[in-house]
Amino acid sequence: MNKKISLIRIASFLFAFAVLLSLNVSAAPQRTTSAKTEEKPFETYTYWQDLGASEKTMVYCKPMYKVKTVINANVLNIPSFGSINDITADNGKIYILDSTNSTVYVLEGDYSLYKKIDTVTYNGERLSFDGASGIFVKNEQIYIADTKNARILALDTNGNVTAYLTLPESKLIPDNFNYSPIRVAVDSRDYIYIVSEGSYYGALVYSPKMEFLGFYGANSVPASVGEILTEFVTKLFSTNEKRAASVRALPYQFTDFAIGPGDFIYTVTSTNESAVKGQVKKLNPGGKDVLKKSDYNFADNSAKLIKNENLNSIDVDSDGFFYALDSGVYNRIFWYDKECNLMCVFGGGTNSQTQKGTFSKADTLAINGTDIVVSDSVNKNITVFSITDYGKAVRKAQTATLNDNYSETAEEWKEIIKLDKNNQLAYRGLAKAYYSSGDYDKALEYAKLGADKETYADAFSKERTRFFEKNFTFVFLLVIFIAALVAVLIHIKRKKKIVLIKNAKLRNMLECIPHPFESFRLVKEKGLGSLPLATAVLAVYYIISAISDKASGFAFNRFDAESYNSFYVLLKTVALVLLFVSANWLVCVLMGGIGKFKEIYIVTCYSLLPIVFAQIVYLLMTHILSPDEFAFITIFKTVCILYTFFILAVGVMKVHNYEFGKFVGTTVVTVIAMIIIVFLIFMVCLLAQQVYGWIATVFTEIRYR
Repeated sequence: MNKKISLIRIASFLFAFAVLLSLNVSAAPQRTTSAKTEEKPFETYTYWQDLGASEKTMVYCKPMYKVKTVINANVLNIPSFGSINDITADNGKIYILDSTNSTVYVLEGDYSLYKKIDTVTYNGERLSFDGASGIFVKNEQIYIADTKNARILALDTNGNVTAYLTLPESKLIPDNFNYSPIRVAVDSRDYIYIVSEGSYYGALVYSPKMEFLGFYGANSVPASVGEILTEFVTKLFSTNEKRAASVRALPYQFTDFAIGPGDFIYTVTSTNESAVKGQVKKLNPGGKDVLKKSDYNFADNSAKLIKNENLNSIDVDSDGFFYALDSGVYNRIFWYDKECNLMCVFGGGTNSQTQKGTFSKADTLAINGTDIVVSDSVNKNITVFSITDYGKAVRKAQTATLNDNYSETAEEWKEIIKLDKNNQLAYRGLAKAYYSSGDYDKALEYAKLGADKETYADAFSKERTRFFEKNFTFVFLLVIFIAALVAVLIHIKRKKKIVLIKNAKLRNMLECIPHPFESFRLVKEKGLGSLPLATAVLAVYYIISAISDKASGFAFNRFDAESYNSFYVLLKTVALVLLFVSANWLVCVLMGGIGKFKEIYIVTCYSLLPIVFAQIVYLLMTHILSPDEFAFITIFKTVCILYTFFILAVGVMKVHNYEFGKFVGTTVVTVIAMIIIVFLIFMVCLLAQQVYGWIATVFTEIRYR
């Protein structure tokens, strides 16, 4: 009797601890977003990647760009801009496309007016490019995307048209293709790329001899397995009329592109959707995206900001740093390095130019050296941003880091951290610098601060190797001693027939791992199942699952206190077990099963022992092994999970006295019953919420009458 009371107390303590853990972790303080962009129209900020690299948190950062000048018609001493449709830079000069006046303005490096090209002729005939959308210049050869007239004009700086491209005659062009060029670019080999408005086929490509070669780099429509199956079933059972009337999902078209180093083409796609990812792509000569960031949002990730963002323009510099312009409500510029690490976000304005560096409607962006030039189509002006000393320092250090010149960057990153403690790139760069110099302790410290799992894992492996090399003799002798001690204890136990576990129910629970058939037979026939022990196993399963999420080795840890809620862990452990037990009991009562609810609960909880053991081993190994060495542990954990299902199957068959065939049938029905129960619980909660809302409304009406 005392033993039974003791077991009940232990189980109660474990379950109470599990509840406290759930409340403690769930109530963890939420991190506050540092950058309140809605309060100030022009703040510089960046994002910190969390440990799972799936979420990013907005934080202030020291300004990396500042406003150099704002240029309008008065500054250039011209009557007015009819419109500013596009801007581009070439050899230190800025080219402004004013299609309303069929004019191209050329600015010097100091942003003074160099010349105005308002007379464009071809074979003595004056041409108008009213309605043009894009301009590109290479070595003073100007290319204009004349959208309204469906052509590309190639001209020199004197306005003489040397060639023009219209819709080519080719079997590669679909019959319904609408040729309305909005953007044009030329690579180092003089291949011409044209984006046509409304085209879902990618960019049109022309050879240096202006021969049409085909389409390049079309976007694709992402689809899940469920969407594919749904479409298949719909087509299978739909009539011809329904198929004809169905809406087909089409890929989004490029809104802008730029030629980068190595003739890689950077494209930006505007979606105006509530869930936006993969807006920027880096296409190789074969048209394949090499960034592989289709699941990454290149703009803001706040739910409030996403619905108003619209990445519309992009440009890239000679080092692979690219800038993407949000032409939505907030008009921000996102600066990334060549590996898609966010440097900073600057500019802004909620549809009103209230101060320098903000916009009413930012439309296009161009890079001129280290300056960033942005046009505003509403205010008809151009804002020039110049890089700050801090921005230069970060750019220089990050460039060296990306080029693996770590030894040059340590002192630079230290100075950057002194200036701005919110710079995640600085912590990561410093971690790489320390790793390169062999200071693995410092590398571990800064990799952890910068949430750099890759560098942390590399430094951890090196530090562990160095520890074992230094303490090999001690470790070797310790292992030999422990192995010998275990062997001696086992020998003594067998020789003297010592029983280590005298509690029959506890011994039977542990026997279910090596001998599940016999153990569960004893649970059913001899009553050697313990409800407190089963509850203790379930509580330990929940606790070790929550601890594994929070306390695993840093290289494996995805814990984020802001988003983590151990209540969800409670649902997928304790609640899932109780749901299965309840559903199985309900089903088997109707299908000739003789198992009691208590027996089903006991064998189900006992079956969790392999998973609990695997979780403990996994947790310990995350502090010993690196991710590259973890394949065996992953296999071991998978085997334990499979063995858990095997033990559970044996237990259910034993308590219900089922053959295997009937077990399979009742299990399928049990799963269906679990789904129905979850649905009913959801409906009850929804109904309760509506009733509560109705009662609250009635109470409010009565109160104010």
